[in-house]
Amino acid sequence: MNERGRRAALDLTDRRCTVVGHLLSWALCWALLLSCRPAAAPAASAGAPGAPAASPAASSTEAAPALIAVRAAYAAPGAGLTPVWVAQDRGLFRQYGLDVDLVLLSGTRTDQGVVSGDTPLGFGANVIPTRLGGADIVAIAGVVSRISYTLFAQPGIASPRDLRGKTLVATLPGASNTSASLLVLRHFGLEPGRDVNIQHTQGTPEQFTLMAQGLADASLFSPPTNLKAREIGLVELANISDLRIPFMQTAIGIMQDYGREHAEEVRRFLRAYVAATVLARQDAAGTKASIGKYSQTDDAAVLDDAYAYYRDIWGRPDFRVPPEAVESILRVLEMPGADSARAADFIDNHFVDELEQDGFMRQVGATD
Repeated sequence: MNERGRRAALDLTDRRCTVVGHLLSWALCWALLLSCRPAAAPAASAGAPGAPAASPAASSTEAAPALIAVRAAYAAPGAGLTPVWVAQDRGLFRQYGLDVDLVLLSGTRTDQGVVSGDTPLGFGANVIPTRLGGADIVAIAGVVSRISYTLFAQPGIASPRDLRGKTLVATLPGASNTSASLLVLRHFGLEPGRDVNIQHTQGTPEQFTLMAQGLADASLFSPPTNLKAREIGLVELANISDLRIPFMQTAIGIMQDYGREHAEEVRRFLRAYVAATVLARQDAAGTKASIGKYSQTDDAAVLDDAYAYYRDIWGRPDFRVPPEAVESILRVLEMPGADSARAADFIDNHFVDELEQDGFMRQVGATD
C-alpha cells in the first residue's frame, strides 16, 4: 500500500474509534440515568382496583371468624318476648357471632324443639313442666320474672272476689298462662277448681274468642291482647304486674348437655339478648316496629300499650332467674314431683354470672 493509502486507512480507523467512543459514552450515560430513576410502583390488588398493595402487617391479619349457625324458637307472638325479635331485627345476633334461624314454635312445641335439639335455644320454653316430665332442661336467663298479665272479666263483675262460682278460661295445663291464673286466684283468696272453674284452651286466640262470645267469665291477658279486651268492653279487674308476684313467665331454656357442649353459642346468644334488651329500653320506635312485625299489628295504640307495659319488665331485676319465681309455679303445678322439687334444680344462672363477672353487663348498661 502506498503512503496515501496508509493515511486514508488511518483516518478511517480514527473516525471509527471516535464513533465507537461516542456510542460507548452515550450507552454509559443512559445506563447511569436508568439506575437513578425511582422504582416503579407495585401493581394494584386485583380484588380492589386502584387500591394500594397491602402492607405485610395487613396481609398477615386473620379474617373475621365465621358466624356460628344456630336455631332458636320463641313460644308466642306476645310482646313479652320482644328482646329476641330486637336481637334478630337489629343484627345483634350477628354482631355477637351468630347466624340465628329464629322460628315460632308456640306452646309446648318450643319445649319439644329444645329437648330434641332441633331448636336448642328456647325463648319462652316451659322449663318446669318439661323438666318434671323427665327432660334435662334448665332455665339460663330470665326474660319476664313476675306475673305480667291483666285480669279481665265480663261486664257486671266488679272485683276479683266476684269470680266465685264463675269460669276462668286459661291455656293448656302447665302453661305459663294457666299457672299464673292459679296463682292470681289464690292471691285473691279463691281456690281454683273449687271456687272458680278453670276451662282450658289451646292458646291466647281461643281464650279471647271465648271471652268475646261471652262463653267464659274471666281470663288473664297480656299485651297486645289486653288492649283488644278493653276495646270489646271487657272489664279490667287488676293489673297483676303491679303486684310483683314472682313468676318465671318467660325464660330462655336449654338442655344441660347443650350448655356444656356448645357453651360459646350460649354465651353469644345471651350477650345478644342482653344488648337487645338495653336497646329495646332506649329505642321506642324501633322496638315497637318489631312488636308490630311479629304480633302482626300496625295499630299504634296497641304498640304503645305493649311497649309501655313491658319496657321496665324485660330482664329485671338482673337477667338471672330468681328461685322464688320457680317456687311459685311449683306450688300450683299439678304434676308428679312438683311438690317435692327444688327450685335450684330448674335454674342454671352461671352464664349470666359470667357476663356480670367479665364486665359485659356494665359495658352495655344492662342494669342501669
